[in-house]
Amino acid sequence: MMIGIDLRCLPPDGDSGAGIAHAARAVSCALLAQSKPGIEWSLYLPRGVSWGMDGRSDLRIISLSSSAGASLRLALQRSPCDLLFVPSGAVARGIRIPAVPWVHDVAIFEHPEWFGESILRRAVTTSLFRRGIVHAPRILAASQSTKDDLVQLFTLDPSVVDVTYEGGDPVLASLYGDTLRDAKRRAKLRLADRGVTQPFVLVLGTVEPRKNLPLLIHAWSAAVKDIDRPVDLIIAGRDGWKLGPATHAMRGHVYASEGSPRLHRIKAVPEDDRRDLLLSADIVTVPSLHEGFGLVALEAMQAETAVLASRAGALPEVIDTAGILLSSTDEVAWADALRGIFMDTEARKRLAEEGKARSQGMTWGRAAHFVLESLTKTLI
Repeated sequence: MMIGIDLRCLPPDGDSGAGIAHAARAVSCALLAQSKPGIEWSLYLPRGVSWGMDGRSDLRIISLSSSAGASLRLALQRSPCDLLFVPSGAVARGIRIPAVPWVHDVAIFEHPEWFGESILRRAVTTSLFRRGIVHAPRILAASQSTKDDLVQLFTLDPSVVDVTYEGGDPVLASLYGDTLRDAKRRAKLRLADRGVTQPFVLVLGTVEPRKNLPLLIHAWSAAVKDIDRPVDLIIAGRDGWKLGPATHAMRGHVYASEGSPRLHRIKAVPEDDRRDLLLSADIVTVPSLHEGFGLVALEAMQAETAVLASRAGALPEVIDTAGILLSSTDEVAWADALRGIFMDTEARKRLAEEGKARSQGMTWGRAAHFVLESLTKTLI
């Protein structure tokens, strides 16, 4: 049987991608690594997307002229498959073969105000997404939270929605004991060369309304006044959309002099820099108003760094008791938690160790296993 993977979500400039693109690449690589006998694969890739796994007898790489749905439809006519896996979650219009979407979240339906699309564009996007979900023979969800949202929003039979979870960073996951401590030491030295010399709180991800940055910035600013040493805040990730509130909050809380709390804004975060930040941070924060999974929280746990997160979406599933969970709207509670965790070194260390232990087994291999089982079940 031939299973196709729609990888139009990958960036065509050779970049590995972030967010959904990162997850799509990671789970696809893991799927190909554990493929079953009798299954062949077709990857539908826009021109310019790097892959590097060709040469296998069970793998076809189909080049698309663009990332448009029309290009995929033409490619499927010329190089068909029995089932199409869509890791972006958005099934192209007019696909005539069974297509299984992998849904990360449905926040755009419940909170359209968080997104930067025009009303017309959003209507088109949500209409196509809804159509793909309703007509799918089976649906994959990145978390139980996302599954629950899907079932409620689209009135689905829960038995057709399978939860897969995600997998974090395999490099961070492989670090333990002396190797982990050495990796943390080297990461701090590299950051020191870039001017990050003080303890810091990290928030990582695209700057957009859902990330709830103003709350974190105000909470950090209040907390550092009572901490006995300067603690910086690093906001790392590219600019997204509707930046006004986050930008205003950043401008109002920048401390310029060394020896006092400083706010660092890092927009370009390659994979190695991302690991250095996660390994070096004293606390990784995820104050999001919603997360369909919570990849940053998992990666922080894999790096054995303490996690402070909101109770929104799937974050409690990922973190459970191995971190501190707070309301995404309670600024005072966030300030108190930041203050408390920096004043209690042993508690911070304990949280970090509990996070590392909990993260074990949360791999892309496990996610791919669930995906493959679901796809195989759909073909039977």
